[in-house]
Amino acid sequence: PGQTSFTRQQVPLGLGHAVWCARELVGDEPFALLLPDMIMQSEKSCMKDMVELYAETGNNIVAVQECDPAEAHKYGIVGRGEDAHHGFRITGMVEKPKTGTAPSNLYINGRYILQPEIFKILEGQEKGAGNEIQLTDAMLKLQKQQPFYGYHYRGRTFDCGSPEGFVEANVAFALWRSDMNGGMAGVIRTLLDELAPSERRGVAL
Repeated sequence: PGQTSFTRQQVPLGLGHAVWCARELVGDEPFALLLPDMIMQSEKSCMKDMVELYAETGNNIVAVQECDPAEAHKYGIVGRGEDAHHGFRITGMVEKPKTGTAPSNLYINGRYILQPEIFKILEGQEKGAGNEIQLTDAMLKLQKQQPFYGYHYRGRTFDCGSPEGFVEANVAFALWRSDMNGGMAGVIRTLLDELAPSERRGVAL
């Protein structure tokens, strides 16, 4: 049977700090990191593909996918190098780059396989974007010691960090399920029909 352990981030100092707080649970082992507010929708598990790529490379793996270049300033962005194995070499990373400065339109979508050396770097990591300890900044330092590979995820990702994203994910998954899609489509149509035209804001089904 499985076992679940919890640790608490006492102070909200950013994702990098939250990962560092789990150092004693992880120990000296490579580990998978899944951000729960980023929900994946695809026929095959994103992490399963990443584990297969890790088995080929034995190095750090980061899942990425395309974003609108105009939205790149909201995310951690990677630079794409040559293809290798079933992924590609990452040539650089930047957290929330200024508009027009992103090295690509490939954003980090919340799935990682990292080596335990990241904890030592996070221990001394200074605050970065948003005045927080950024995991991306620590990974950039680790990249000088170890290779990083990108896994190009082709499915759909929902950012549930906003109320709209959370609702969108729930509706999308309900419509995706064969045992729910018929009923949910009817529920959505009913709710839209109940809205006054001025409240729809262009929404139509």
